[in-house]
Amino acid sequence: MTSIPFSVIMPVYKGDRPDHFYEALKSIEDQTLRANEVVIIQDGPVLPEHLEVLEEFKGRMPELNHVILKENQGLSGALNAGVDAARYNWLARMDADDICRKDRFEKQMDYIERHPELHLLGSWIEEYDENMEAFLGVRKLPETHSQILHYARWRCPFNHMTILYRKDTLVKLGKYKNYGAVGDDYELWARFLVNGYQTANVQENLVKARTGMAFFGTRRRGMKYLKNEMREINDLKRLGLINGFQWMIHALVKSVVRLSPSWLVKGVYRMLRKSS
Repeated sequence: MTSIPFSVIMPVYKGDRPDHFYEALKSIEDQTLRANEVVIIQDGPVLPEHLEVLEEFKGRMPELNHVILKENQGLSGALNAGVDAARYNWLARMDADDICRKDRFEKQMDYIERHPELHLLGSWIEEYDENMEAFLGVRKLPETHSQILHYARWRCPFNHMTILYRKDTLVKLGKYKNYGAVGDDYELWARFLVNGYQTANVQENLVKARTGMAFFGTRRRGMKYLKNEMREINDLKRLGLINGFQWMIHALVKSVVRLSPSWLVKGVYRMLRKSS
């Protein structure tokens, strides 16, 4: 077992389902390697059911640190608050609706101990529907830093809910930038990569993620989301991760995903998953 201490950071907001939140916390409680600290960032007002879940786990997990943001800050703001509150240098990212495999932290911390040059580590995920009943597939990602750097020029190279990263490096790089509700991590990974910080992905499925079909509906669709993603890919080009041709490919794919009929988006998504 590793002796490296680490914190888990998990934002929760009123839109998260309390039963999913419970399952996510239970998967952290049941780890073969328990975290030294679990930082729950309450992003603005939440439901009474969320608070009931928190109170139950406070009684069972003395390592739980409940951080309250009086107003909703959005994902990037909540994550940055969690980074600031965490007591340890290695931070494990976790969503409030996903489920860790029991040995997730043991596997990843052992990998980090064997590769002290690393600043960021992820893994593969298993994708399920909203109720964790229908298995949808596996999102596999390359292992080594050089493979990840090549992959990142075309696709997001990490599954965000599997990440462990160094707090000192994250702070030095400026933490999370706000790109609205489309996600705030691809550009952050680019900052790790272009600045030469070593990265890797464990070649196992360590988290079960709820992806489902909501991706293809009205949620996260439309011009507002496309504009935010265009800001992000503009920054990928500014950082030097992608060139002009790659920028055009990214812009085309993002436009299809955000503006096209759901049946077309579904086909593109399945094609991309098969090529992972």
